[in-house]
Formats: sequence, structure tokens, C-alpha cells
Amino acid sequence: MGNLFAYLKSRVFFKHLLISVTILLLVLWLMFKYLNIYTHHGETAEVPEFVGKKIIELDQFIEGKNVRYQIIDSIYDPNEQAGVVIRQEPDAKSFVKHNRLIYLYVTSTQAPEIEMPKLVDKSVRQATFMIESYGLKVGKIIEINGDCNGCVLRQLNNGKVISAGALIKKSSKIDLEVGKMGVIYIAPADSTEVEVDE
Repeated sequence: MGNLFAYLKSRVFFKHLLISVTILLLVLWLMFKYLNIYTHHGETAEVPEFVGKKIIELDQFIEGKNVRYQIIDSIYDPNEQAGVVIRQEPDAKSFVKHNRLIYLYVTSTQAPEIEMPKLVDKSVRQATFMIESYGLKVGKIIEINGDCNGCVLRQLNNGKVISAGALIKKSSKIDLEVGKMGVIYIAPADSTEVEVDE
């Protein structure tokens, strides 16, 4: 134990300690210097306006702009052209570090599928509300002879009956055949609806 204390007080120990501390400080300085270079510390790039750009144009668009992009979500909007950026994070004109990742939201090229709701036996008002709340569109409302006055007898898509629970693309048009006492529905060859009062 006495030899240890004697060593700790010796010049050799202080010399080795000084060398070790110097090496440690040098390593830390080099590490921080490398990190600053790697992260482009103090250098910024202006975020370009991605909104409105087509997906196929993005790679060419970001050349020389010192940013990267990543598409993180696609949103279906029947009123927008498919495959176009509709939102970005961070916003355009803001300043970010070089090589920063810009997150993009684009319009989907395909409508998502949903389960068809059950409209049969519902009133026209209830059925149209359900159609719209499911992201579908109200098509033709055709009155036909039936025991149920003012209620839906059949639900159709593209002229074919579609059952509740069947998968259907959002924004599809749903036609309704609605019962009405004293009305006969005739469908001629040209598919024009004709109502004939009995």
C-alpha cells in the first residue's frame, strides 16, 4: 500500500497522467471536429416548395438543393390529381441543416376499398346520409313498385346489386332502387329510366 502512494506521488505517474489526459483531449477534439463536418454544423439549406410537384419529378427537382425527401403517407382525394405532393414537413422557405430529410404527403393513385354499408330497408334520407358518410357518392334514385313505400329495396353499383359487407372503392356511385306504391319501373334498351303511373 505504501508503494502505491509512493508511485502516485512520483514524477513517472504525473508524466503518464499528463500524457493520458492530453491523448483524451485530442481524441475528444477530433471527434467533435468530425461530427461538425459530418453534420454540416452551422450550414443551412432553404427548404424548396415540394407541394404541387409530381412524384416522378422529385429526384430531379432536389438536385443541388442539399436536402433529401421521404414519402411517409398517401392520401386519397378524388378532387386531386394522383401522385402529387399535397403537404410537406418542414414548410417551404424554412431553413434546415444540410442533407435534412423532408417528409412528404402525396395523393394516392388508387382509391382505398371499404365495406359496403347495408342500405336496404332504410329510408332514402338515411341511405343517402350513410352513402356520403362512407365516402361514397349518391347515384340515381329509381322509384319502383314495392310494398315498402319510400324505403330502399336494392343497392347497386354500375348496374349490379352490391351486398352489404362487399368491398367497394371509395367515391364509387351507389344507385338506389326505392319502393313506391303505384309505380312501375321499366328499363328499356337504352337504360333510360321511365316511370309509369298505374
